[in-house]
Amino acid sequence: MRNAVGAAWIFGLCLVFIILFTSYLTISMNYAKAFRIKNYIVSVVEENEGYRAGIGIEERVSEYLYNQGYDSFGTCDSYIEVDGYDQEWEQVATIDMNDNVPTDNHSACIYRLISYGTGDKDINVPRTRYRVVTFFKFNLPVVRYFTQFQVAGESRYIYDFAYGGY
Repeated sequence: MRNAVGAAWIFGLCLVFIILFTSYLTISMNYAKAFRIKNYIVSVVEENEGYRAGIGIEERVSEYLYNQGYDSFGTCDSYIEVDGYDQEWEQVATIDMNDNVPTDNHSACIYRLISYGTGDKDINVPRTRYRVVTFFKFNLPVVRYFTQFQVAGESRYIYDFAYGGY
């Protein structure tokens, strides 16, 4: 009987470590997917030298999200504040992968910050910086904790020498 109880404890301990390891792998894979999606959206915005409605960024990104099997979503605020910036970031786009997502939730959010030269050496040309926010699930195999976490990244400054308004 003593050996059976000892074996049950060891079996339970092994089971706990397997669950923890599987959970860690699941979280890592979901985070890596959200990070990869965010990098893709930032590169598309930089390729097009900014975000403008009607140039097909939403369709291109939505197709990429569908092909990657991205199924996370979260809420997007219309304005956000980021440490290190004096101004608020304005939301310019929300990207939805499909129509099955509720209206308040989106697959990705794109924010814009327009600034001008601040120092004596800066040129006085409007420059725009974009911030992309994607989401990932904290979805453990056993616990099923459905909270969305954000993964955010910024583009480089994009100078608009032929400023025509935004």
